[in-house]
Amino acid sequence: MNRFDMKSDWDARAGEDAHKAIACDDAQNEGAFRASGERDVQLVLEGVSEILEGHQRALEIGCGTGRVLEPLARHFQQVFGVDVSGEMVRRGCQRLSHLPQVHLVEIDGLGKLPFRDESFDFCFSYITFHHIPIKAVVRSYIKETHRVLKPTGVARWHFFGRPAGILASLRESVTHKDTWRGCKFTLPEITRGVRASGLEIADARYLPAQSWRLFGKTPPDIIWITARKPDHTVRRGVRLFQDHDRPHLV
Repeated sequence: MNRFDMKSDWDARAGEDAHKAIACDDAQNEGAFRASGERDVQLVLEGVSEILEGHQRALEIGCGTGRVLEPLARHFQQVFGVDVSGEMVRRGCQRLSHLPQVHLVEIDGLGKLPFRDESFDFCFSYITFHHIPIKAVVRSYIKETHRVLKPTGVARWHFFGRPAGILASLRESVTHKDTWRGCKFTLPEITRGVRASGLEIADARYLPAQSWRLFGKTPPDIIWITARKPDHTVRRGVRLFQDHDRPHLV
């Protein structure tokens, strides 16, 4: 596989075993695959479901065959997913053909989203950005998220993190990267990029160790970022989380 050819690499993985490529530990059968989507949509919506109740449109960046989109469709009127792999999108359209409110779209994987400004109430990416080997592409998706979100819309992203510091930076610079083991970010890197996009950070935290596993192991430094697009026409001070519910910024 080409180190940086996301499209051909993920088309190949989809052809070999799409379920395993998407959900390594939950790929035994369609039932387990669906159950993993039900489980993970709760994590995706944790703390924001009430804020988003009654809103119309959601977008997932890196949707695969629609594992999370399927249960997400119960919460929104229209659900969109984009993926670099045309083969993943084709299989997802077949899997979810019974859900007319779910739409899957193939993209080029270069960081742009094929939607108009202020199109979505909620935009998220889960178990995707750590496969992208080029940080500029991830940053572009963050900027694009700001563009396609409606004012007061919510964004949430999942990252592989790494420690800050010169030695950690040097180790990261010489680590082999490809379209499976992509780039990692420090928490300050992520928060700077999110703020630079124009979004306001509501929450930045590490995931609990038991909440996500890869090949039966818990990876280190899994980071969730939750942000909101400001609406400058309304009064300031409206919080996404109540103070007693807000996880600590770490």
